[in-house]
Amino acid sequence: MNKQAASQVRRSPGQSFHPTHYFRVFYKRRWVAIPGFLLVFLTGAIDSVRTVPIYQASAQLMIEKSARRATTINTVLEERDAWYDDGFLPTQHKILQSRALSARVVEAREMRFRPEHVPPSPSFSLSIGGLFNAAQSGVTRLMSSGDPQPAPVAAKPEAQAALLQSANVSEFQGGLTIAPIRASSLVEIRYRSPDPEYAAWAANEVANQYKLYTLESRLNASKEANSWLSDQLKEQRAKVDTADRALQQYKETNNASAGDERQNIVLQKLTAIQTQVVDARFELVGKEAVYQQFLALQRDGKPVDSLPAIVGNEAIQAIKTNLATLRDEHAKLTVQFGDKMPQVIASNARIKQAESELQSSMANIVASVESEYRAAAARVQSLEGSLNQQKGEAMGLDRKMMAYGQLNMDAKSERQLYEKLLEQFNEGGVSGEFKGSNIQVVDPAETPQGPILPQVQRDLMMSAFGGFVLALVLAFGFEYFDSRLKSPDEVKQHLDLPFLGMIPAVSVKEAAGEAPMLQDSVPPAFAEAIRALRTAILFSSADEGSRSLVITSTGPHEGKTLVSSSLAITLAQAGQKTLVIDADMRRPRMHEALGRPQEPGLSNVLVGDAKLSDASRATSVPNLTLLAAGHIPPNPAELLGSKKYVELLAQLGRMYDWVVIDAPPVMPVTDAALVAHTAGGVLFVVGSEMTPRQNAAAAIEQLKGANAKFVGVVLNRVNIQRHSYYYSPYYRKEYGKYYQRSASKA
Repeated sequence: MNKQAASQVRRSPGQSFHPTHYFRVFYKRRWVAIPGFLLVFLTGAIDSVRTVPIYQASAQLMIEKSARRATTINTVLEERDAWYDDGFLPTQHKILQSRALSARVVEAREMRFRPEHVPPSPSFSLSIGGLFNAAQSGVTRLMSSGDPQPAPVAAKPEAQAALLQSANVSEFQGGLTIAPIRASSLVEIRYRSPDPEYAAWAANEVANQYKLYTLESRLNASKEANSWLSDQLKEQRAKVDTADRALQQYKETNNASAGDERQNIVLQKLTAIQTQVVDARFELVGKEAVYQQFLALQRDGKPVDSLPAIVGNEAIQAIKTNLATLRDEHAKLTVQFGDKMPQVIASNARIKQAESELQSSMANIVASVESEYRAAAARVQSLEGSLNQQKGEAMGLDRKMMAYGQLNMDAKSERQLYEKLLEQFNEGGVSGEFKGSNIQVVDPAETPQGPILPQVQRDLMMSAFGGFVLALVLAFGFEYFDSRLKSPDEVKQHLDLPFLGMIPAVSVKEAAGEAPMLQDSVPPAFAEAIRALRTAILFSSADEGSRSLVITSTGPHEGKTLVSSSLAITLAQAGQKTLVIDADMRRPRMHEALGRPQEPGLSNVLVGDAKLSDASRATSVPNLTLLAAGHIPPNPAELLGSKKYVELLAQLGRMYDWVVIDAPPVMPVTDAALVAHTAGGVLFVVGSEMTPRQNAAAAIEQLKGANAKFVGVVLNRVNIQRHSYYYSPYYRKEYGKYYQRSASKA
């Protein structure tokens, strides 16, 4: 409940606050709150009952971080398995949610499973959203009915197939949920569908396609490495054959022998350098393998983030994990606030910064791989230069032996490199044929026996809660925006005048014709309220001799004439010699209430057409005299503001104990301000639930500007029977019964 609504039930300083004040407001607005509650509750309940049952099947996977078989493959192929790191599990969860994996499942459904069976849904939803969508569609059709519709353009079959495939994938992803189990390597695949068998099949098929996807990824990495090694083997084999032929040809031509080469110090140095050259060239082969993979991806325009050197980097995976978290947060903020809110803009900036860091880190790794390859190539070049230099020093020796030894060492080095590459190739082939997987289905999905939606009990509770909230909003919203004065506390708070009483409303039948106080069937509560008002006025003017009292209101139909006539009757009944003047010469009513003719009256006396003795008429109530309005003049304000009216009022004050003046309303005309200026006091009448507090306050300010002296304010036409609980602090039904019993006994 908001503070503004609370202000509508604020207590006066002498009263303590109680929660029942809120219930009184709610009770008063029950005819607005109850339909709002029923609208939300019934539409929610009917929509829940009409909802197509949804079934959910779940399959549970265990995703291991490391491969199941250790290998001894060296740098090139070891880097292929480096993708098992700390960012591995979040990456796999994203793969499970990817459209690519869902597309594989959709293709498998078209080949191996029947179509999903979806029961027909209701053509029209009774929910609030359904009603709104139907109204929006109707308005759209109405506004676009007069516009010429463009002829549909036939799409190409390929485009139609792509759109259909995309729609099928989106529809499939609508029922898929990936739920990682916290603090474990387990993940739950959930799928919801109106078809229970299809839901179980879809969950199991997602797990199956995921296993195939991961296996294919590993096999493709092995195939790419083995393919490159195969090309290197062919080149190295050609080099070995060339070196062997050169050595054999030299032996045959020069009749060289290798017997003394071990004794030659130069040859020993050459052997050592040659060994270093072989090792450096082997290292270069590994570095070049990694570098060639980057070049191949760049030529094909593919992203480099799937390569082992990048996937195996902990810093990059940490950035990826952070980027995935930021994107999830951005999606939630976009749904909650929209695209233009500061939180969404800040989130988008953080995503761009993370993407920039990711690209920068990957670029650094690419540069590092290239620099390592260049360094290895430079080392080979340097060692080969040293080798050539050593060869030059050996040229001064026995050229025949040196040449023979050199050719022999070249042949051996080429053969050693070839044998190492062959061993690597064979080992990679064995690894590529390994069909093991790090994905294990712990619990396959089973056909669900009962639907998960709709949850009728929960929906009924939510509908009841939503209806209750709407009822509160409507009740206190209407109460807040309703600025009409309704209770004595509001009158005291906003008008800042003494509150003299609350007068119950009388029905039209009871108020028709003469004043209710003259009728035998006058409601006891009304009569007692008028007597209480009389008592308050008598005490407020106890020190004065003869008193004049103006009774007016903000606008018409607030019951000022009813209050004037009733108050004048009770004053006369109390033994006070009372005159009631109908100063409303625009719409006079007092003569009807007291059963006397309208003319001659006040206007006739003021213009000199009649004497005061002729215009004043005794009524059926002892001590009560009526001065009716008389003939309706064209200038009532001039007559009421004239000196003759002031003299007349002074004369009447000497003749009567009380002069009650029924004045026109304040806001429509200025007559009330003129009458209030010359009177001894003003009683301001406020119609309950009729007068906005701003208008009443403006009317009082207008009277204060005319130097009016306020006796107090009375709240009239209070519907106690209709809002008995709302007005319970001021009046209870038991009071009326008490008065009725007293009247019947009398």
